[in-house]
Amino acid sequence: MMTSAEMDEAEVVIDHDDTVPLHRDVEVQVYKRRWWILFVFAGLGFMQCAVWNTWGPITSSAKTAYSWDNAEIARLSMWGTVTMIVGLIPFTILLQRKGLRVAMIVTSFFMALGTLIRCFSQDEEVFTILANIAAILNGLSGIIICTAPSLLSSTWFPPKERTTATGVGCTFNQLGNAGGFFLGPLIVKSPNNSSKNGTDPNATLFLMGDEPDPAEVDVLRKEIMDYMWITAGICVAFFIFTIAYFPSKPKKPPSLSANLHEETRPLLADLKLISKNCNFWTLLIPYAVTIGLNVAWSSVLDINVMPFNISQDEAGWLGVYVTFGSVAMALIAARFTDILFGHIKLTIIILMGIATTGFTWFLLLMNRCLPFSKVQMYISVIIGASFNYACSPLFFELAVEIAYPVSEGVVGGFLTLFWNIAGSCFLFSMQGIKEDVVWMDYVLAVQGMLVIVLVAFVKEEYKRTQLDRPIEGESDEVSDEDRTT
Repeated sequence: MMTSAEMDEAEVVIDHDDTVPLHRDVEVQVYKRRWWILFVFAGLGFMQCAVWNTWGPITSSAKTAYSWDNAEIARLSMWGTVTMIVGLIPFTILLQRKGLRVAMIVTSFFMALGTLIRCFSQDEEVFTILANIAAILNGLSGIIICTAPSLLSSTWFPPKERTTATGVGCTFNQLGNAGGFFLGPLIVKSPNNSSKNGTDPNATLFLMGDEPDPAEVDVLRKEIMDYMWITAGICVAFFIFTIAYFPSKPKKPPSLSANLHEETRPLLADLKLISKNCNFWTLLIPYAVTIGLNVAWSSVLDINVMPFNISQDEAGWLGVYVTFGSVAMALIAARFTDILFGHIKLTIIILMGIATTGFTWFLLLMNRCLPFSKVQMYISVIIGASFNYACSPLFFELAVEIAYPVSEGVVGGFLTLFWNIAGSCFLFSMQGIKEDVVWMDYVLAVQGMLVIVLVAFVKEEYKRTQLDRPIEGESDEVSDEDRTT
């Protein structure tokens, strides 16, 4: 039990001239239903990224069925990052003013609508237009998915589970990459009459110089349409789940810091605090560079490895392995951080060091500086991408700690904005460089080294956690109404 002194109102200094009043008599409570909330959020995150990664894993089939080229494939991926940048401010305002429930209903509606409209026509011109519109809607739906993991974890989860919950929210979005890499090639077969020999990665090459067989085009379009209907059905189901039960917050907060954010702060006030926080910006830049470039690169992985006789199916499985490795490492790192809190910066540097080693190995293989083998390529890519993405939830949580008392949603908005700018620049560059792909590998290796140097200058601060420690673990029991759920 808390002493009378602890029950008195206290003031905690957050910044040089900012104080936050805390009431130690706030009753905190942890609810079992938090796992349903996390399931729905993670499921929507999974599908959002799976839809975003629709075309990369079936590049050859899409080129054959709809006469697309690498630029069109990259453009469909680029919409996801561009629309996030454009829609970030209004969606952040929506999240802050209306709460998680309204924001998630809008998110799930855009996902359901975007996947449904792709099912309307198989005509080449019409389908291409609808695919681009769907990519825009799906990109808008990704804003809340990418900005809210830390807000959701702080709203529903106690301090000892926050980083883990943030990790689940982030990594299931990344796990959607595996959904795209697995479901796409599973449902849509590779063209039978195409051969990729690496001489022209911008187009599918046909044996004897012939045009694609019209019968095969029809088959591929039908399989692609089956894929569209499957994703639409799943997204509609999660839209129904969200409407059925997804409250903005529990009746009682799980921590003191969560209680502080129950009274909405003006967005301008949060922006003012962030603008003055140099330490936050020092962390923001390396996060944006490494996450933005790697997420964008994963969507065009098939194009990157195409010149080295890696088939569409092989690239798809490589994407699956990379994604599962990324999710596993991120969850391990997040759980490790919850158990041994206070070493996020060091953990990020170690993970990025291993990731950079993997990407450098990949670069040397792709440049033929080392004897090329598919086994080494698989291992180097999995190591680089997995350990790189493992840093994502750690960056998120450290940014929230450094920026506190700024709302987690606003912090997530800034992180999302800047990594999407980095990702958009990467994908936009493909519009002018259509044949050479080795430049991607140089970018991956160099960014890892840059991130390590920048993170070293970050001052490690845990402002939010310091507020929760006095009562941590005192009110973990479940309320009576939850005992029956």
